Amino acid sequence: MRLSEDDKEFELDPRGDDNPDIDDFLGSSELGLVYEWENLEFSFTGRRNFLTNNGSAEFGFTFPLWGKLRGYATAFIGYGDSLIDYNYSQTRFGVGIALSNAL
Repeated sequence: MRLSEDDKEFELDPRGDDNPDIDDFLGSSELGLVYEWENLEFSFTGRRNFLTNNGSAEFGFTFPLWGKLRGYATAFIGYGDSLIDYNYSQTRFGVGIALSNAL
């Protein structure tokens, strides 16, 4: 549920609602799945607004590097990767270190 604010009087007004249409892009439903196979972990997060057909999908992959240290790779496509650009469709790939497992 989104709590709305008053409308802005002008575009750069610090008071007022900065993103009144965010529900149109981020959606009202989310599904998250995680699957562990041997020493690998696969994850999926999907969001969808069924009225506007906007949403996103994120796929993640966690793998062992050295000892308890694990690597992480991710791919994101859709709306809402960041709150600044929530209304722009983006595709992003990333790699990094996982500090904990999902399972």
